[in-house]
Amino acid sequence: MNTVEKRYAFDSKISAIISIADNISNMLLSPIIGYYGVRFNRSRLIGFGELLLAISCFITAMPYFIYGPMTYSANEENHNGMFSPAPSLMAVMIGNRTMANNFQMCNLFPDTEKCEDNRGSTVWPAVYMLFIGNFIRGIGFAIYYVIAMPFMDDNVPKKNSPIFLSVMQCILLIGPAFGFLFSSFCLRMFEDPWNDPGISINDPQFIGAWWMGFVLVGVLLLIVSLPLFVLPPQFKNAPVKAMTIKQKMAESGGTKEAIRRFIKNPLIILFFLGNTTRYAGIIGYYMFYAKYIESQYRQSSSSTSMLIGTSSLIPIAFGILSGGLFISWFKPRARTFFIFLFLVEFVSVFTMGSGIFLGCQPIKLANENELSMNNSFSLQSSCNSHCECTTRIFTPICDTKTETTYFSPCHAGCNSFDALNGTFSNCSCVVNNMTTKGYCPDDVSRCKTNLYTYLIIMTIGTVISSSSKTGNFLINYRSVEPMDKSFTSGLVSTLVSLFSFVPAPLLYGTIADSSCLVWETKCGKTGNCWLYNQDKFRIVLHTVTIGFLFAGSLFDFLMIFFSDRMKNLYEDDNESENDENHSNQVRKDDDGNEMETIQNNN
Repeated sequence: MNTVEKRYAFDSKISAIISIADNISNMLLSPIIGYYGVRFNRSRLIGFGELLLAISCFITAMPYFIYGPMTYSANEENHNGMFSPAPSLMAVMIGNRTMANNFQMCNLFPDTEKCEDNRGSTVWPAVYMLFIGNFIRGIGFAIYYVIAMPFMDDNVPKKNSPIFLSVMQCILLIGPAFGFLFSSFCLRMFEDPWNDPGISINDPQFIGAWWMGFVLVGVLLLIVSLPLFVLPPQFKNAPVKAMTIKQKMAESGGTKEAIRRFIKNPLIILFFLGNTTRYAGIIGYYMFYAKYIESQYRQSSSSTSMLIGTSSLIPIAFGILSGGLFISWFKPRARTFFIFLFLVEFVSVFTMGSGIFLGCQPIKLANENELSMNNSFSLQSSCNSHCECTTRIFTPICDTKTETTYFSPCHAGCNSFDALNGTFSNCSCVVNNMTTKGYCPDDVSRCKTNLYTYLIIMTIGTVISSSSKTGNFLINYRSVEPMDKSFTSGLVSTLVSLFSFVPAPLLYGTIADSSCLVWETKCGKTGNCWLYNQDKFRIVLHTVTIGFLFAGSLFDFLMIFFSDRMKNLYEDDNESENDENHSNQVRKDDDGNEMETIQNNN
């Protein structure tokens, strides 16, 4: 998302709105899908959900095919000896955003930009397409969680259900893990892979091929969805019969009674409250995790994708599988089961707390003493006041003697650039004229130790806490009647989306934006954030997340006292009914003589 922010010039709040689009559709449609979905062929409904996911991928990639790649104007010949064609008239008309030049030099090219074409401002049609694509994606995910997961649980024995649930969740996470690895590969290529923009991958202006993964995944989902339309509505020897579910639903009093059963179930209410608070922290944190890694530890988008894929999603998959195997093999009793879930979830409170102390020393910026209490930051000083510098382009350079980073050559007062050795000269703000491109080397190297320590601790916490995920699914399915599984899943999904998935990204987007030091500005309009207040971003991000995780663990602790309400944790419903029938068939008198046989019609 950070790459798309830079490409189409929008801030973190707009990113948050785009990101919650899938939660909005999930919130609106999950109860409807859950209640009415079981009345149809669930296999075909799952196939339709996969088809929607494919369509959403194509819509998300559409802005690239409409607006094309980022273009560079012809001013670079005066700075680095490179020539780039000016954008076409059509590109300008449709809003193709242009980066004016690689290096903004002092007073060489005064800010005489024409604002009529709105280049550099937010490309709103692209934002709308990204929102719509994510909205449709939410419908597909709703079908998966509300229909596909209960469908699997209905078609396997309960004693094997933890294994199947954990495997399905692992597969669900392995896909994004490979997605992050593939995106790391794609983001190393320019947005147009067949053209070289002439800038380094570590340049803050660099825009990778963000669209490529969506196209590939969309094609694969389209292929996978087709066989699902020919699967039977129920597999042979399924322990829970589809017709039985439909019959019980017809006799249960409809939606009103289902909601009443939900409200009167303290276990499912505590489960909902715990998920709401916990996922508010998890969703908000991981939504801005990549942005945090990039800004805090000064990593490129491609390396950040690689780090997230290897340190987050793969360990989560391992933890889920381990938790499923533990529950399946040891089959803990209900109270032990809930104590286990509480302990492993509570670990994340401590591991998240480590992030407060494992930050990176802030960049030593020129004019950093002008940072005020209201977080305003001035890049202007007496030595560059004549340069007419802007914040359209972030091209940091380093004063190697003082290890001070300047926002751009213009803000260092530089008038010339030597392309052979990558140094700037005639810099009015630098006494010895010893400047190089990029961040100061020490600023980058001293971050690595804390970065790797942080990732290791977070990975350990992720493995431990994710071992509870299979147990959470079992709570959702075993604490309600079989006929209510899909409806309860849909209702919980809606309520969690309403109170967690939707507001949390907006809250965390506000946190990110409030930590911004320097915004991209052009024609009086604000784009993405170039530089963050590292200490504020780190402390507030982790403190708020810890609060949500602690509240979620508190509700987990309360569930322990209602654990006796969860029945048939590992036993199929037909098995328990047969046992009850057998025990009620024969009644005996006090002498042990058989008196009568009672037919149990339940």
